[in-house]
Amino acid sequence: MPEGGGARGGAPAGGRGAVTALAVRLTGPADLGAVTRYESDPGAAGWLGVKGLAWHERALADPDQEHLLAEVDGEPAGFVVLAGLRETAGTVELRRIVVGPAFQGRGLGRRMFRTAVARAHGLHGAHRVWLDVKPGNVRARALYTSEGFIENGTIAGPPEDPEDLILMIHDAR
Repeated sequence: MPEGGGARGGAPAGGRGAVTALAVRLTGPADLGAVTRYESDPGAAGWLGVKGLAWHERALADPDQEHLLAEVDGEPAGFVVLAGLRETAGTVELRRIVVGPAFQGRGLGRRMFRTAVARAHGLHGAHRVWLDVKPGNVRARALYTSEGFIENGTIAGPPEDPEDLILMIHDAR
């Protein structure tokens, strides 16, 4: 993955070692600059469907979605979007997870992923968490599999990117 400076232009606090101080909170409108920069990074953009400020503004305004910002030492480091929170069948979608380029390769993505899945099962009462992933995103698929997600068929990709997507699920234990 490409290297880059932190959201404030410098290297993230703590250098390139493992991230130790991770905080996750609800994303606010003031955070969307960092969020859209991170998803526009070439290392992330190719794996995502629709992107941009309007997509995130809709997610923030939608009571069926939860947009979370990950911070390291008070600096935005990535984000997660959960959807289907009003789903009466107890199924939550992990819609998007992106780690900022300066924070990649430090274990942050795995920690963000675990936090999102635990939040979906615990706080939101989901008996199942699902996600979709492009077949060529080998790194993400390996992470999801190592965290107990199983492949459960394919679904059609969106019209703007019609490649079939792999459906992966995780049931509460």
